[in-house]
Amino acid sequence: MMQRDDVTVRMAVLKDVIRLAELDQSIFSDFWSEKAFISSVDSKMEIVPVVTLNDTDEIVAYAAVSFVLDECNINRIAVVQEFRSRGLGTYLLGCIEELLPPEVNIFNLEVRESNVHAIEMYEKFGYTVLGRRKKFYRCPVEDALLMTKRKV
Repeated sequence: MMQRDDVTVRMAVLKDVIRLAELDQSIFSDFWSEKAFISSVDSKMEIVPVVTLNDTDEIVAYAAVSFVLDECNINRIAVVQEFRSRGLGTYLLGCIEELLPPEVNIFNLEVRESNVHAIEMYEKFGYTVLGRRKKFYRCPVEDALLMTKRKV
């Protein structure tokens, strides 16, 4: 796994759920509830990696990824506002592949078409636009780009 001196990646546990739901509400207009995070943390078909600061164990980034057989969907990937532009999203995205079972080699995600920064990050990791989901997001209403990557 990629190493950094300032942060650690670990799997979320149930005690993280309240904080994850709070962060999600502060980041996304279509935020997840505590119940949704509990379901993901408890699932054997999902991973919820969190990035924490080494000195405080504060969660500064997280993802929620579901998988079946050789395919996964990155349902959530987020960095807390005050910790953006520090490479944490890139770091987390790189770690996701290593945290999933080795047979997972197809990666899918949706991203707001206006989220140029995220799209550029995904493209650096080899994701390509496969299609568009009309009016996928609300608040504000916006199309999603469906991006995919196949691990070789």
